[in-house]
Amino acid sequence: MDADRKPGWDEKDSQDFIDFGRFFVPEREVQIATICGMIPDPGDGHIVELCCGEGLLSRALLERFPAATVHGFDGSPAMVEHARAALSGFPGRFESRLFDLADRSWRVFPWPVRAVVSSLAIHHLDGRGKKALFRDMVGALAPGGVVVIADVIQPASPAGVALAARAWDDAVRRRSLELTGDLRAHEVFRNEGWNFYAAAEPDPVDKPSPLLDQLHWLAEAGLTDIDVFWMKAGHAIFGGTRTI
Repeated sequence: MDADRKPGWDEKDSQDFIDFGRFFVPEREVQIATICGMIPDPGDGHIVELCCGEGLLSRALLERFPAATVHGFDGSPAMVEHARAALSGFPGRFESRLFDLADRSWRVFPWPVRAVVSSLAIHHLDGRGKKALFRDMVGALAPGGVVVIADVIQPASPAGVALAARAWDDAVRRRSLELTGDLRAHEVFRNEGWNFYAAAEPDPVDKPSPLLDQLHWLAEAGLTDIDVFWMKAGHAIFGGTRTI
């Protein structure tokens, strides 16, 4: 990692992700399509995206569900500003706001939530924080509503960590060559230490949990039909439904 960088997420990380996220996220288009495909049509209901970033997933949701309203929350002013500008073509249907993912004060909504989605964010919470978030989000769901999470997970063994590190590096290298014909993005990915599976000293902001633990926590929170919908290079998409 860059020796001048401080641990934790900052606005340079936000800008780097805006600039290079399409390279850094394995099968990004497949992930977005998978998340959207697991959401029942909410009609004119509300979808909440936790840590909406630059707004790519929110855009896909707005396009797939033309009557729905999407609420994009993020902890980065740069991300919120970027998403708001990028989705200005959906007047009255996209709301963005700053928030602290770990804080619980924002987790009460004036309307029933049809879906809660999140991509590459919940691993910033420790296990206790994830369990509390899952309980709060399930409590906000309308019957039939879903939680769908895309995130990095903690492999169960050192061999699994090594495999995830290699697979993520390979995925970014391929994306860099496919999209631009060079390895500049891959070099940024390596030089800036984005692959925390390969880090000798992981950034303390990253607190991934084992996938099996998170599936159990979703069940404890009250979801059913819990499943894993996609997985690659240490990244997984999983979730479930509130039936009552």
